[in-house]
Amino acid sequence: MTNGAGSGFSISEWEYQTRVRMIRDAVHELGYGGLLAVSGYGERDGNVCYLCGHKNAFPYSARTELVSGLGYSAYLVPSEEETTLISPLGYQADAVVGVGKTRSGTNFVPDMVNSIKASSLQNSKLALAGSDIIPAIYLDEIRRALPQLSLEFRDDILAAKRMIKSENEIRLIREASRIADKAIRTAVDSIKPGMTESAIGNIARKAAMDEGADYVVRDRVRSGSETGKGMRWPFSSRRKLKRGELVSIDFVGWANLYGFDVMRMGSAGRPTEEQMSLVELAGEATRAMSHALTDGGDIKTSIAQLNQFETTGISVSAFGHAIGLDIVEGPYLLPGTGGKAQKNMVFCVEPTVRTAKQSACIENEVIVTAGKTETITKLPLALW
Repeated sequence: MTNGAGSGFSISEWEYQTRVRMIRDAVHELGYGGLLAVSGYGERDGNVCYLCGHKNAFPYSARTELVSGLGYSAYLVPSEEETTLISPLGYQADAVVGVGKTRSGTNFVPDMVNSIKASSLQNSKLALAGSDIIPAIYLDEIRRALPQLSLEFRDDILAAKRMIKSENEIRLIREASRIADKAIRTAVDSIKPGMTESAIGNIARKAAMDEGADYVVRDRVRSGSETGKGMRWPFSSRRKLKRGELVSIDFVGWANLYGFDVMRMGSAGRPTEEQMSLVELAGEATRAMSHALTDGGDIKTSIAQLNQFETTGISVSAFGHAIGLDIVEGPYLLPGTGGKAQKNMVFCVEPTVRTAKQSACIENEVIVTAGKTETITKLPLALW
């Protein structure tokens, strides 16, 4: 198996086989005839990729009577029969592992229906992972075509396995994080007054691809009063930086299948004392949240760490998420989130500090270990 070979690490055939075996055991124990894992394009293709290494390389496209499901894939894991990969328009044969049968037409639902029939599961109870990915119209078509099939949403079966990373996954995530560090460092070092946001993003993107990234999905660069604001399109604009403005770079993509997501602040010229203090405070908030993500510790304890940074004129909002094959995985680091951190979970921690004039965010990737939380983002908190 060559996935991840560019980094010197990979997910072995044995590990993929182990994953499928664990899923078979889980669905059998729960009384299901099998599991149907569904993936989407780009940032939602982790379910199928986790089980066999397949990534969706064609984007979501319009549905017609003759063509449907482009941008989606499914992997059928019967409790006893051989597996089936359903991938419209095809798949990379030398990059998938443990695939018994394949269907790669241009009509996703009939291929899923025929795969279920071929595995004699049309009258069974089948678990579905990817309930928030598969379109409702496709579910309706499956249920009308297979009225005796009991299809139940069980995202938890696969999510529970994916949440805890193996040692090989940890190695690949470390390498992806290293590539992101290199890209952001290169981009921040290039910042000068008069540059455009998009030019800075292009520098980061090129550095990542030269260093071994698979794909950069976002180089979100914002400057001046735009830093810290809500979602904006396009991610980076042709706005020219003014001397003394802060610049945020939120850099997201994949290397050897696994995601990276890191944010740092730069400056067009020497920042003011006030700006430096704000960025340093953001870094301290990120550090405090991260250090509280201990094995067996409540996630709400991590979020509560931010209370100490709020003073008159300064507010701090929590945010963060797990990362792996998908850029954003559960659990989230948001107020109201329950549950506990567990060893070998990997998080992106990114609280935002705001004043009336500006805001700052430092995002680090961290691994929950048996001891002290490990920060794998090696960039300094302040890059000036």
